[in-house]
Amino acid sequence: MKHKYISLSAAALVAGALLQPVYAEEAMSDFKALDTDSNGGISTEEAQANEALAASWTSLDANLDGQIDEAEFSALETPKSE
Repeated sequence: MKHKYISLSAAALVAGALLQPVYAEEAMSDFKALDTDSNGGISTEEAQANEALAASWTSLDANLDGQIDEAEFSALETPKSE
C-alpha cells in the first residue's frame, strides 16, 4: 500500500514537471495580451482587462513603478501549493 502512494506521488511530480513549460508559455501569452501597447509592462489601465490582476495590483507592483512587469506578473500566474 505504501508503494502505491509513492508511485502516485512520483507520477504527480513528473506530470507537474512536464506541464510547467506549457504553463509558462500560457502565462507569457497572457502577459503579452494584457500589455496592449507592447512596452514590457502592464499599466493600471491595461490591468482592468483582468479582474484578478486589477484586484491584486497593490501587492503585485513590488517596485511601485506603476507597471506590472513580467516578473511581477508571474506572481499572479504561479499556482499556490497547498
